[in-house]
Amino acid sequence: MKLDELKILLALEGKWTVSVNGLEYLALSASDISIEDSTLRFGKYSRKIIDLEWLRSDVVRIRTRAKARTQIDTVTFYPGERLPSGAGIRKRRRRFQVEIGRALAAHFGARKIERQTLYSDRRHGIGGAYPRFLVGIHAVITVDPEESSAVINGIMRAALLWAPLVRRPVTAVVPRGRHQTLAARLRVMARASASIEWLEWDGKAVRPLEDSGAEPETHVHELVIPNISAEVERICAMAPGALQPVPYIHGKAISVRLRGLEVARVSHEGISYPLGEPIEQVVKEINELRRHGSRHPLAHTHEERWLESNLIGSIGQILPSIDVRHIYPQVPSFIGEERNIIDLLSVTTDGRLVVIEIKASPDPDLPFQALDYWIAVERHRKAGDFLRKGYFAGRPLKDETALLVLVAPLLAYHKTARRLTATLPAEVPLMEIGINQGWKKEIKVLRRKGVVS
Repeated sequence: MKLDELKILLALEGKWTVSVNGLEYLALSASDISIEDSTLRFGKYSRKIIDLEWLRSDVVRIRTRAKARTQIDTVTFYPGERLPSGAGIRKRRRRFQVEIGRALAAHFGARKIERQTLYSDRRHGIGGAYPRFLVGIHAVITVDPEESSAVINGIMRAALLWAPLVRRPVTAVVPRGRHQTLAARLRVMARASASIEWLEWDGKAVRPLEDSGAEPETHVHELVIPNISAEVERICAMAPGALQPVPYIHGKAISVRLRGLEVARVSHEGISYPLGEPIEQVVKEINELRRHGSRHPLAHTHEERWLESNLIGSIGQILPSIDVRHIYPQVPSFIGEERNIIDLLSVTTDGRLVVIEIKASPDPDLPFQALDYWIAVERHRKAGDFLRKGYFAGRPLKDETALLVLVAPLLAYHKTARRLTATLPAEVPLMEIGINQGWKKEIKVLRRKGVVS
């Protein structure tokens, strides 16, 4: 791999965790990492690159040597700020399992826990982050407060999948203060609310879940499209048909993307190039490497962004009722939430809002994360936030619930998807679209389930 390509891949993430010989771990910003000729600089270190190996599309292992030294150092780059240790996670979860087990015995008045497990049940789609207990007549599933928001919110999915496997009433215990998303779901999911008892744990005792009515914090930014069409057209002309301008609403700018990767951001303040300059060379390299059929890491990283780009370009054929003039990414935006799916907001030609959720790989939480977004859109729709902030100009909105559309490769729909979508509220108009595995070349719809009107 050329070093210029490595530079681009390292620039795709804002934060990296860097392992030095597996002994020292550094949390660095992309700005703390640079490559000049064959010299790699990261934080306080400077090393000469000998060779490199991509372990995954976003994890690279580089063999390096310090100046005037013969010792070889192995430097591994992981995306993100945290590098969780498998052994450390298991130890923490075991500790929580013991602690919550005592609290459950006290809450249910049991002398001891009849049975407890902490393992990943892949056959039934239940992850290893959820300790499960049999206490008297109760089957209890729990989650550690130190888990990520996505894992904590995933307890609803795990509980619903576990319930048919145990012949006892099911109770789910969630961390106090981290249950806003779950509470918002329960307000509209009568089945999940009625079939499972929901409790909270405050670190000392277990008690009934209190719903304060608070909603997950979301925000609708004002839509301001800057008058910079000349600059955007100049950049897009470098690769006609491949470069795509997309509103970057939060920054009041236009993001120019090549198959989902941002190569330029244009605003009244100027132009920035996230993947470096000269822009012509960057565009040429990415256009060659990030293509259908390529084995290069650039062709397998941030696939959701690529799928989003292709979907925006062909939305009129996939969803003929959509008004293609109004397609907005990540509106509203979630504050402090971890989301690993792509959200689009659009409108039908007769004025009904459409929420589109995109996933390129299997994700058991897709149905409920899509519901989270639909709930947020409904809240802002009823408050009139979209029209007030400048969205859907010239298109009056119907006073009807938003439509929800899930789009993913047909084989990427998780095996539990059908069971989970069946638990969604009846008032959510849902369509599931399964597309072909070769969507990078051309999107073809293989299955439609549900109706969007």
